[in-house]
Amino acid sequence: MATDNDAKIWAVMGQSGTGKGLWIKRELRRLKPKRIIILDPQDEYGEFASPFTSMADMTRMVVKAPGGGFRVRYVFPKDCPQEHFDKVFSHVCQLAYMAGNCTLLVEELSNFTKPSWAPPMWRRMCNSGRHEGVHVIGCSQYPAQVDKAFLSNATLVHCGWLGEEPHRKAIAQRMNISPDVINDLPDLHYIEWERKGRSLKSGVITTTGRIKETPFSA
Repeated sequence: MATDNDAKIWAVMGQSGTGKGLWIKRELRRLKPKRIIILDPQDEYGEFASPFTSMADMTRMVVKAPGGGFRVRYVFPKDCPQEHFDKVFSHVCQLAYMAGNCTLLVEELSNFTKPSWAPPMWRRMCNSGRHEGVHVIGCSQYPAQVDKAFLSNATLVHCGWLGEEPHRKAIAQRMNISPDVINDLPDLHYIEWERKGRSLKSGVITTTGRIKETPFSA
């Protein structure tokens, strides 16, 4: 049990095409996690993990991984029902929590949670995942539709442009900024808030994954 770990809960938000996927992939290349589980509804993260369409097979890979390392991602069948999303999500949260010392990346979190509801194991992950060394990354285009506890516990919020006011307000409240600041962001530009130090910064990411950071100015 990794009780000395700082919490690492990243909320990565932004409309499609604004660079959130580029930023996540850049961070995964930088961090090079040896143990990672990805929920990948759009099959976007082939560079980082082996695909699975069977939860039983993916679970066996995590449990029996040689040398303790694993890089796995669950790719959802097309047109699968909501019940399948719910079942897989709950199982994967439990799997990551029990495995410990790993990264859990959930693409499009609004597929799996609601503003006032999330599966018990996800709540536990966000509330006490640091004790097991789990680095949680949740990504969404629709922050107003994801569970509020996740956003409240986020240690880092990375945000690109959001097209609808409710989504801008949900993130602006967490960052303590005006929603207009988010609305003014060009594509590939972002604002980032870190709980440690309560600091804000801004920047731009290129299509090749290079970043230029700039001081935040409201």
